[in-house]
Amino acid sequence: MSKRAVLMMTFGSPEEITYEGVAEFFTNIRRGVRPEPHEIQTLYDNYVRIGGTPLQRITREEVDMVATALGKQASVYFANKFSRPFITDVIKEMENDGIEECLCLILEPHYSYYSVMGYEKFLESGQIKFQIIKDWYREHDLLHYWADEIQKILDQIGDDSYKVIFSAHSVPVLAIDFGDPYIDQIYDNSRLIAEILGLKEEQYTNTWQSESDIGIPWIKPDVLEYLRDESEHPNHYIFVPIAFISEHIEVLFDNDVECKELCHELGVAYHRPPMPNSDSRLIKALLSTIQSHIDGDYSDYQPQLETFDELEAPSSTGQILEAEKDIQMPDFVKKLIAKKGRENVKMPYLVKKMLEKKYGKKYD
Repeated sequence: MSKRAVLMMTFGSPEEITYEGVAEFFTNIRRGVRPEPHEIQTLYDNYVRIGGTPLQRITREEVDMVATALGKQASVYFANKFSRPFITDVIKEMENDGIEECLCLILEPHYSYYSVMGYEKFLESGQIKFQIIKDWYREHDLLHYWADEIQKILDQIGDDSYKVIFSAHSVPVLAIDFGDPYIDQIYDNSRLIAEILGLKEEQYTNTWQSESDIGIPWIKPDVLEYLRDESEHPNHYIFVPIAFISEHIEVLFDNDVECKELCHELGVAYHRPPMPNSDSRLIKALLSTIQSHIDGDYSDYQPQLETFDELEAPSSTGQILEAEKDIQMPDFVKKLIAKKGRENVKMPYLVKKMLEKKYGKKYD
């Protein structure tokens, strides 16, 4: 029997909460391009505001609990996408340990080009065959974790008016045009939880959060914009950030600071169930998805053929010169052409790579 491992991965976080520590992390996210000083300062200030981040501690607790439960069935390793231990370094460690098959579990329950695929591109080995778990948000124990924790809040609210706001990390609007499954999975996830709770359609909604400024439009409504645009508010808002499983900056700041402050401004009570973190129900969900895949098919993985860099900066070439490319472009690109002139609009790298995948042809 092949020597088998489970590799659990998460996004990462600054290794120290200093300006340069945050700058290094942010630069990793931007694929080696150091952000502008004001961008680094804003992110640093946000980390200071929440007192740092517990993400690494929580994730290691999750990993240790999974490793203990699996015992000798598989070795368990942990890696981050954008901070140490990096995925490529941990793969080298697994190779040195003689691992031959690796089941990859990303600690993000939904699949997107902008999340899970970003992990896949680091999975390269001449020795190890990989199997990648694409999504696991429908796990019974995870769904019921959220339903149970929301119900506790509903019990406290009683007969008072409320609305449950399911939120998820936004993705660029291109995701809709090119078949990214993430958006449908988020809506499906929300619906499943709402069904367990018996919520009516008017008692919950979906919003998006945490978008980044990479020069292209993102899925709306943004959660803060949604709150500001509502003409009437219930007495209670319950925020449920289902795209995440652990406490980290996008929950502790984007929800617990920004959303909470806006609720206070609007005169509405703010509620958020605790994140799953290392709760036994989450660990059961992780173990369930591992067990359902661990005896599946492992294969040589070639990330250079099966992934692309979703945030790579556009090249200086690659202008949109042919009318037939306009037809295949999303509306916002057509509007840019109309506004700025064809000669001033370059095909975004992300668009180019998605077109190549969709139509099977090169766009230089």
